[in-house]
Amino acid sequence: MMDTSDQDPQPSPEESPPPPPPAMTDWVWPAYPSDLAAHAEAPAAEPAAEPAAPEEAQASDQQLAAESPEPGPSPPPPLVVRLESPASDEVGEGAPPEDPTLPMPAIGPAPPEPSAAAPPLPVPAEPRTGPPPPPPTWGAPYGWGPPPGRPAGRRRRGWIIALALLATAAVAAASLTALGADLLGGRGSVPAATGGTGGTAQSAPAQRGGGQVGQVDPGPAATQVLAARADAVLHHNRAAFLRTIDRRRTTFYRAQAALYDRMVTVPFSALEYQVSASGQDLATARVRRRYAPSPVYLPEVEASYRFRGQDSTPVTSHYFYTFALTPAGWRLAGQGDLPAPLKDDVEIWDSSPVRTLASARTLIVYHRGDRALAERLLAAAERGYGQVDASWSGLWEHSVVILVPSGQEEAERLVHGRDLSDAAAVSASQVEAGAAHRVLGNRVIVNTSFIRRYNQLNLQIVITHEMTHVATRNVGVGVPLFLVEGFADYTALRPVDAPLRITRPLLAAAVRGGHFKGTLPSDEEILGHNGALAYDEASSFCLWLARSFGREKLQTLYFSFAGTEEPTAEVVDQRLREELGISFATAQSRWASFVRRAL
Repeated sequence: MMDTSDQDPQPSPEESPPPPPPAMTDWVWPAYPSDLAAHAEAPAAEPAAEPAAPEEAQASDQQLAAESPEPGPSPPPPLVVRLESPASDEVGEGAPPEDPTLPMPAIGPAPPEPSAAAPPLPVPAEPRTGPPPPPPTWGAPYGWGPPPGRPAGRRRRGWIIALALLATAAVAAASLTALGADLLGGRGSVPAATGGTGGTAQSAPAQRGGGQVGQVDPGPAATQVLAARADAVLHHNRAAFLRTIDRRRTTFYRAQAALYDRMVTVPFSALEYQVSASGQDLATARVRRRYAPSPVYLPEVEASYRFRGQDSTPVTSHYFYTFALTPAGWRLAGQGDLPAPLKDDVEIWDSSPVRTLASARTLIVYHRGDRALAERLLAAAERGYGQVDASWSGLWEHSVVILVPSGQEEAERLVHGRDLSDAAAVSASQVEAGAAHRVLGNRVIVNTSFIRRYNQLNLQIVITHEMTHVATRNVGVGVPLFLVEGFADYTALRPVDAPLRITRPLLAAAVRGGHFKGTLPSDEEILGHNGALAYDEASSFCLWLARSFGREKLQTLYFSFAGTEEPTAEVVDQRLREELGISFATAQSRWASFVRRAL
């Protein structure tokens, strides 16, 4: 009887593998129709809303307490694979009430401003919670339904986003600010308050000062404002943060006060802002009218940051801040004043305060109410390192950050509005500017609207798939998509000791129904809303490669596509000839025969 489980045997004599190659060195997956139907009928419960705190006359730094300590996570139980069915900001021109506790410093050349400030927002106080529920255990299986949905990924220069589609199996694998305080002149990088470094956003030659006659270049003053902003966040200095805001813009002032209260819950180890290299003023006539009579300056700003214990390289986000000249100097007066596509990036702390759960190599960032899910994700990630390493011997950081938004709507904002209605999770990376085109980032964003209902096996498959993308991202964007997604799926399903008809149910159905074409899936098929079959095909191709040529050869083939250009059909054929000694057509034909015999 033919062994079709994901437990890889020795290479079959049908095709003796060449000598093992040197070892070295990504993305997304779909979900169940049943998941989609359940989601439509009964959406997953959202976490409880943050209780409103009473108004306070003044806010002090001591009031900005970090979130209540929570019990540490239980160690992950051993992975026992039992197959189981998956269950417009308005501008207020009037000055707010005076507040002598928040004097405006003279940041930039201008006469001193009278001491005044808007009434500070109340600081949300998070209640302490009781002990978390015990970690979930593996239930007794009734049978095996289709494994969690497979990811459908997108890769492009700039952002690399890999996501998990929801169709017949659910699995999936998205961008992300530190400054110093004493820069007196010049544009460019502002020293990070704790030693962070940030890349330089490239843009066209700039027109400085917004074309306003007689105006001194506002770039150095804006740089100082940004440095003070980052330093205030890192040192939890609310008054210093608010001194960088134009208090005349009351709505924006209050929004920034609330943002500060959320940002101090984030585990930053470094935070830096810098005006783009050119300093180009993007303010339109409409923006200038809105802030008149104050002169304005609207550059692109890059924020770079690191989380404690994570991020060997900074994560970057981009914002379009409007600075206005006040009697006390330049201040931050607005945000989001430009039309699409010049929109600000969104971070998980933009919606509500965050909490964290961490091990030595994994960080879970979540909102109040999702502690139990965070514990499950942490346990899955801790198991995932070993599962990834069993298939991938290339160098990688062995660390991952999992973001747990409150629901699908927030998750979509974190990935720039991409539709995640059929995605269980997304992994996001960035392609660094410059000649090296390094792929950076270790973020996995889960779609809690689906992931909350997954049993531990399905959750494990999702997380291991996405962690595989994190591990292999350094190879670059030159790997064909069927190999990218196929390898991640192959890695996630290897621990499942079940035949091919169980682990790749849509592929089995296609063979039984006479719909199997015997050709590897195109990018369009993988990225489509019905991509689950394409994932089954791609992962079974990697399974066939590993059995026929050995896992080392599978890795070597993956590495051979390293680069920054997406491969053509000719390049794919050439790499297969060089690494496996057979053409693409031959490999496809032999894989199709393997699938038909197994199913």
